[in-house]
Amino acid sequence: MSKVIKFVDVKLNGLINIKSGSLYHKIFIILLVFGLNQGCSDTGNKQIRLPSTELYHQAMVSIEDEYYNEALKNFEILVEEHAGTRLATLAHLKMGDIYFIQGKWEESETSYRQFLLLNRRSHLVPYVLNRLIALNYERNHYGVFFKSRDFDRNMEPNRTLIKEYQRFYLLFPKSPYLDEVKEYHFRAMSDLAEHELNVANYYFYKQAYHSAIGRYLYLLKNYPDFPHTAKVAERLIEAYRLNRQPVLAKEMQSVMESLRERNLLAKHNSSEE
Repeated sequence: MSKVIKFVDVKLNGLINIKSGSLYHKIFIILLVFGLNQGCSDTGNKQIRLPSTELYHQAMVSIEDEYYNEALKNFEILVEEHAGTRLATLAHLKMGDIYFIQGKWEESETSYRQFLLLNRRSHLVPYVLNRLIALNYERNHYGVFFKSRDFDRNMEPNRTLIKEYQRFYLLFPKSPYLDEVKEYHFRAMSDLAEHELNVANYYFYKQAYHSAIGRYLYLLKNYPDFPHTAKVAERLIEAYRLNRQPVLAKEMQSVMESLRERNLLAKHNSSEE
């Protein structure tokens, strides 16, 4: 600081005719030095804005090293400082992938949908829709150490998954992700069927047979591929009898026997071929 003051003092003495000991001279030097010092301080404290390519590269390296939080930080800076660029849009996709790995389903879905909003015609859209379907299936797993599916809990993610499947099938019927999406769809349908069965059985054991019958019929109508349909039909027949509806119970019994005969005939024909 003293060197700066001396330098300014010498220059001033050469430019203006003011005595070095005068009050005006000292005040002028103090103000000038303060301004120079403040300028240097501002320059030193100002953060350097990194190019989008460097931020993206650093984030990808962090992903490879499994430093996911560090990668998220760089992607967030990229999105904030380079909004509207191709890499900023792609950053939303990568953030969705990281949140998916971390099991943060809400954040993952938000990031994926932000990517779709900004880039509707990307060749990566089928991949993103596939991830949305997968996360809606995975988010319905419960348990810290042993993951399981509780069919008495919220089934809304499965309903969302089915809607996403229908959208995917209409838009990308020849996508390489279709087989994986179909598998998630099948699992979601099975989970919903299990949920309906649990509810129906609850009414049955509470002797609310009318409500149980309604649930069993709904299950048979809307989930024909459910692997336990035979057991559902048997429970429906029993509910009819306990509800004093013998005619309906008999009709359902006839339907069951007819289906058994048809299945046996189909197996016999296939074995002969």
